[in-house]
Amino acid sequence: MIFTCKVCETRSVKTMCRESYEKGIVVAKCGGCNNLHLIADHLGWFGESGNIEDLLAARGEEVRKGSIDTLNLTLEDLIGTKSS
Repeated sequence: MIFTCKVCETRSVKTMCRESYEKGIVVAKCGGCNNLHLIADHLGWFGESGNIEDLLAARGEEVRKGSIDTLNLTLEDLIGTKSS
């Protein structure tokens, strides 16, 4: 997974267990500010169960899924861009 922290704008690459993402809880720690990001909670420990894809879709934000071969990532995708 590649994401940008909304707190400090650090771009991060994280891996996770598919079973945890689909059936359990996944929390990712930002390497820039040490903020914890809830990626998936299918046990309902942190409120309504779901994952980051559900949350972003509800906000109308884009989620791109696939493997490293199918995503056709650009350098800008990997390093991210700072919003002004």
